[in-house]
Amino acid sequence: MKNDTATVLIKIKKLFQWPRDFARHLNKCLRLLDLWPMAPRFPILPMSCFVPNGSLLKVSGESECGHVFLTLSSLWHLSTHDRGLVDREIELNWETTGCEEELPLEWVELFNTDPHTNTHSDRPVPLLLVKPRGQLSSLCSQLSLSDRPVPLLLVKPSDYPGGFYKTNFSLGRPPYPGGWSKEAAAGVKEEGSHCFPYWIASFTNSILLHSDCLKIRPTWMGDNRQQLGSAPLVSLFIPGTHNSGSHQRGATLTRRDTLAGYLLTQDTDVWGQLVHGIRYLDLRVGYYPPSANKTRNQNHRFWVNHDLIPVGPLIPALRDVKRFLISTKREIVIMDLHRFPVGFYRRPGRHRRLLTLLKKELGSFALPASAYDTDITLEQIWSKNRRLIIAYESTWLWPPLKQLWGDEQTVDGLQEYLSRAMDAGGTGLWAAMAELTPTPLDIMFKPSGSLRHMADSVNRNITAWFRHRWWQHANIVATDYFLGNGIIDVAVSANLRRVALKDGDLHT
Repeated sequence: MKNDTATVLIKIKKLFQWPRDFARHLNKCLRLLDLWPMAPRFPILPMSCFVPNGSLLKVSGESECGHVFLTLSSLWHLSTHDRGLVDREIELNWETTGCEEELPLEWVELFNTDPHTNTHSDRPVPLLLVKPRGQLSSLCSQLSLSDRPVPLLLVKPSDYPGGFYKTNFSLGRPPYPGGWSKEAAAGVKEEGSHCFPYWIASFTNSILLHSDCLKIRPTWMGDNRQQLGSAPLVSLFIPGTHNSGSHQRGATLTRRDTLAGYLLTQDTDVWGQLVHGIRYLDLRVGYYPPSANKTRNQNHRFWVNHDLIPVGPLIPALRDVKRFLISTKREIVIMDLHRFPVGFYRRPGRHRRLLTLLKKELGSFALPASAYDTDITLEQIWSKNRRLIIAYESTWLWPPLKQLWGDEQTVDGLQEYLSRAMDAGGTGLWAAMAELTPTPLDIMFKPSGSLRHMADSVNRNITAWFRHRWWQHANIVATDYFLGNGIIDVAVSANLRRVALKDGDLHT
């Protein structure tokens, strides 16, 4: 038999329809093709090569053996070298659901370069070239074991049944790739997803099952405009953040930030959240007279609050939103001014002053109340050239949207609440607040605890719940320390799958 790789690929593709069929019967495949003796030297074959009728549609709702992704830990610790602070350590995440006993998931590896890169030529070797709607435009290419880059770390999944491993590699705070750093806001920005220099890949019997990078998705709505343009906004799964303005104060984590254990909910500012792919912002606004905040600047009377505590001035958050809308063509942002915990009670004049500020900063970007329509599509919003929805009780903005908040302190409690919330759903835009909430006693008597620890305990679960159980039901999902979960990728994939289901191209 001719041991030609292309011949091998064609024969295997004829034998099996789906990747999991191929995985289930790989040993049988190799024996049928008289290739078993060469199995140790067999090139790495990506599972995504083996697809029906030369088409490909990989979506988050499917339980795929070896699905992998990277997250950033919400926790911090003291460095063992210089007693500085270390945070944003990279976490490996994988799935074993659907793996067969005779072909278990063997290795999950971390790379600082794309695992599809030929290390001898330093030239990327594409596995697939995929057109919209998954039409395969080229045959798969393979990498031999000798061509594979050297991993930074190898993990045996069977040693970690929880499906994740926290590394000691810290991302830190490098510039955003693709020209998306705030400091380069006036420069050219590249559309599409962009990778930080960290990749994860899963392997079985030298077969590359799946790979992904730690990435930003600053233009995911525009990138998928052909599929999503005709979809109503209320039909989308929109990733969001809870208490979006409660983030650390500087470019790096400080001791002061670590003492605010129950105050901060995010570790990147509003600009960074939007660049990563967040499209729903939950802001709580307080009003402080000049004597209270020691400033005569009228605009800085408005602060972003976490409950009763001011975190930072409102103006920088508003300008991050403006800068992002200017930098993109089709990204739609929902800004929910949900609560006004300080300075607004029975003070309508202060609401009017805040509305004046919003109109000054964002009026030319905001969809007016006259455009309010629960069935408005992305294309209709794009055609108006106003891609900001401000939810606020006023005559010229959209009405407040419903937040479903469980006030839960345990993972099981939050899961039960969200299950009921997903069943109930809502009309119009609605947000599921998918985070744990401390009690006043926690804040008083558990000083070593923090929202970081609470987010760490639940974020992995949130990724799994919405990938497998609730991807069809969610509208907006807001989380704490969102870089510790995969909600952005889950949302984008779920949206594509919903469209495919509606068009009859996919079955559940």
